[in-house]
Amino acid sequence: MLSVPVLLSVIGLSRAADPATDADEGAGYVQGGAQTCLLCHKDQHALGILQTPHFTSGDPRSPGEQHACQSCHGPASAHVANPLQVKPLVFGTQSTTPVDQQNTVCLGCHESGERNDWHASSHAGAGLACTSCHDIHDPHQAVLSRATQAGVCFDCHLDKRQAFRRRSHHPLEEGLVSCPDCHNPHGGFGQLRADAINDTCFLCHAEKRGPFLWEHPPVADSCTNCHDPHGSVQPTLLQQRPPFLCQQCHSNNYHPGTLYSGTGLPDAVPANKLLAGGCINCHSQVHGSNHPSGNFLTR
Repeated sequence: MLSVPVLLSVIGLSRAADPATDADEGAGYVQGGAQTCLLCHKDQHALGILQTPHFTSGDPRSPGEQHACQSCHGPASAHVANPLQVKPLVFGTQSTTPVDQQNTVCLGCHESGERNDWHASSHAGAGLACTSCHDIHDPHQAVLSRATQAGVCFDCHLDKRQAFRRRSHHPLEEGLVSCPDCHNPHGGFGQLRADAINDTCFLCHAEKRGPFLWEHPPVADSCTNCHDPHGSVQPTLLQQRPPFLCQQCHSNNYHPGTLYSGTGLPDAVPANKLLAGGCINCHSQVHGSNHPSGNFLTR
């Protein structure tokens, strides 16, 4: 393993990392930048920050080019003078620093774009810190890689892990889709990538968008009326297998053109077109039809 001075030299921080000005000293910043902090904090996890974008040499936006570690952890002069009694701002789920204070530091730089709605997100409402998902000292953050980010989500969303193991599921574990393809973990309506459930589905399933001459009302309302987007034991992510799915809205008797139509038989007697079959055998255009004669979604 490289020594701290050598590692700092490799990434372009061998200088005293922008010694503090008189004004900085008055604000409590210590001189020496990262070198000062790494005299004590030289474990592998602490050194990892030097290989991340937070310590990009030559970029004035990088914390490493400003006050180094103190850019995020706060002025450290009191901590350096009395390290056992004075603690800097600490990040992480086990930290005693309030979550709002931790997140304020992160959002000081990362509040634009997808994070504009963070304060109204369900993750913020649940009291999560940015570091609940992000380990900023890790050069290879699991949450930023499509191959591993689902595991980070599953740490909390255990029911979704189970759903993606069902026989019919979106190909998440196969690496073809990822949670952020549908969800914005930093905010938005229902943490969704688009403004509504259907609009999120249409990002991939554009052929189901319509508008159709003949629409199926539950489809226009929400795709999740019939489909479980995470996984199902039924084919094509269906909530239930037809005809039982359809019979949640449509009566299972008095089917037009059947043997039992208009006979006055008890409700318990099903229409013969539903026996040993499914509605979509005939009503194949269940999402909608543009055929002039497709008012029953049969063509």
